[in-house]
Amino acid sequence: MNQFENFPLHPLNEEVAKEARDIWDSRTHPVGSLGTLEEMTIQLAKITGKPMNTLDKKVVIVMSADNGIVEEDVSSSPQKFTYMLTNAMAKGETGISNLCAFQGSDVAVVNIGIINYGPYEDNVIQKLVREGSNNFIKEPALTLEEVYQGIQVGIEVAEDYINRGYKILGTGELGIGNTTTSSAVLAALSRYEVEDCVGLGGGITNKQLQNKVNVIKKAIEKYDLYNKDVFEVLSCVGGLDICGLIGVFLAGAKHGVPVVIDGIISVVAAICADTIAPGAREFFFASHLSKEKAAIACLEMLGKEPLVHLNMRLGEGSGCPFTFTIFDHALYAMKNMGTFETNSIQPKVQVNIRDIDGVRR
Repeated sequence: MNQFENFPLHPLNEEVAKEARDIWDSRTHPVGSLGTLEEMTIQLAKITGKPMNTLDKKVVIVMSADNGIVEEDVSSSPQKFTYMLTNAMAKGETGISNLCAFQGSDVAVVNIGIINYGPYEDNVIQKLVREGSNNFIKEPALTLEEVYQGIQVGIEVAEDYINRGYKILGTGELGIGNTTTSSAVLAALSRYEVEDCVGLGGGITNKQLQNKVNVIKKAIEKYDLYNKDVFEVLSCVGGLDICGLIGVFLAGAKHGVPVVIDGIISVVAAICADTIAPGAREFFFASHLSKEKAAIACLEMLGKEPLVHLNMRLGEGSGCPFTFTIFDHALYAMKNMGTFETNSIQPKVQVNIRDIDGVRR
């Protein structure tokens, strides 16, 4: 038994969700016509237990870790980029740093498993489990204890922000080779064809892409991954960035705080979290549809639909600020729109679009 069995989830409040729906249905608009903007705030009410919410403090938690599998020529970038980009992010010079700065949200950069190439910026959160994982073709990427420790790091970082009053968490990652580790975890847990789980990541040649597929197939056979539980799969072929993100998802589900999914590494971590704690997915919101090959299938596994399609494959949590902004729009409209009563409109004149959506009349 490990410390994550019977993981506690925050109770969902269906009555409060109904209150939130009733608020929307009283607003001056064809009932249901704001679609996903309505549904995401109703789900948020179910999570928080409050019909009206304000997400005034937001953070994207980025887990940074190196992956030994880069030795097998599955990435076009040198491993040192993980360290360099982590410092660049801490200095506010990467994509997620600027997207969050404009949006008004914070970025928490966590060293959970980087190979040490030099000094770090002062604001990099140091939670090192080990300096990089093993090359999983040669030996398991991590020990089970390191998997558990990585997940616990994610929980602790997330809980620190929750305790400081942050109302929504985003999930991001940095780590050369981590689309290989995440694709391997996905293939093992989903039983999808390996070719359907493997994409171009940050950009590789056709030869490297085929090599990436072959590496994962060898690992599935080597470790008999189809007969392993989620923790064993993570130990064999996972990465510490994935483990840390699993902890962030679990912490949100435990404390009733929504967590936003980013791209392929993030959504694989969300799948793992929901596998560990069935029902945790109710606390997760999908952001964008990544260009990575398996993105649609991953979201379907969680029953999630992306909010936007922006042809992005950056990672880093880059889909999260857009989701924060969409939430802000939805919550503002929910709070400030007039009602049928204040505008002297008979609500029964309006057809409930929510009830007939998708039905040809």
